[in-house]
Amino acid sequence: MAENKKYYYMRLKENFFNSPELIAVESMEKGYMYSNILLKMYLLSLRGEGRLMAGTIPYSPEMLARATGHDIETVEEAISLFIDTGLIEKLDSG
Repeated sequence: MAENKKYYYMRLKENFFNSPELIAVESMEKGYMYSNILLKMYLLSLRGEGRLMAGTIPYSPEMLARATGHDIETVEEAISLFIDTGLIEKLDSG
């Protein structure tokens, strides 16, 4: 029996890892973990048309930590860094 699965696609520019922002992120002590979190966040956002939402509830750092498999402190550091570098945008809704 065939399953009706939805597949989502994400396009990254070929120089994604060579962008100044990602080079700066990956040059940090936990940089490769941060870039891993960023990619996982991007993938999680595909179902929400670019927003990290569980239905109508914005993902919290705790939810992101569980979803990405990283500890909460690292996720919180990464989120702050991504906002500062413009890699993600935090909306008023959270």
